[in-house]
Amino acid sequence: MTQYDVTSMISKPKRDPGASTEKLCSTDTSGKAIAQRLDSSLMSTKFELGWETVGTHLIRNISTPQFPGKRVKVAAFDLDSTLITTKSGAKFSRGPTDWKWWSTNVPKVLSKTNNEGYLIVIFTNQGAVVVNQNSKSYANLRSKLNSVYGELAKRQINSLYVFASPKRPSKGPTSSDEQHKSTRKPEIGMWRDLENALAMQGKTIDYKESFYVGDAAGRKQDFSDSDIKFAENAKIDFKTPEEFFKDNGLE
Repeated sequence: MTQYDVTSMISKPKRDPGASTEKLCSTDTSGKAIAQRLDSSLMSTKFELGWETVGTHLIRNISTPQFPGKRVKVAAFDLDSTLITTKSGAKFSRGPTDWKWWSTNVPKVLSKTNNEGYLIVIFTNQGAVVVNQNSKSYANLRSKLNSVYGELAKRQINSLYVFASPKRPSKGPTSSDEQHKSTRKPEIGMWRDLENALAMQGKTIDYKESFYVGDAAGRKQDFSDSDIKFAENAKIDFKTPEEFFKDNGLE
């Protein structure tokens, strides 16, 4: 039976060795188009290789290129029911390919936001995902987000950071209850990890220009107010997906 080193698991991020390379289309002979496809393929491969775990309480991917400038405007988003929804119509995803954009406007608005100089960041609670050896739920989450990034890379969106808060495993060595609670929205452990990652690059967040978009806004139809509270705790502006994607004038 494999033995775990709890100290190393909690203190040292580990990278996912799995990756795949998108096959280039041979029917498009435009030099510019081929160069763009090659760049998209290379960036997608880098993203796929960039997955890390911190103990069992944090999943992250901060592998894409460093953002220019010292002050970073952050456009932060929840994942489920904000950027994507299930293709099957089920409440919860049935697999890594069971997703589609929440709205056809999502990739267009993200491209516009990226072109306005924002770093796009995903913060997501993933209560059905556990981080341990040979975890299928973790592999499925990586696969789904690799696919999401691949679609964004086709639009020349190369900088995307992802932070996810998984469920505490019921067996084996784990991070503490306190660590797991700290990364679950509305707590801002994931936001603090973003701050630290940017600080290591010599950068700070432009709080005045940064914002967070999520569907858990405490409305009558919402399951929670965790997203709006997350934004309040991080001291950034908040919008619902309906507000943000319509306010950008693409609907």
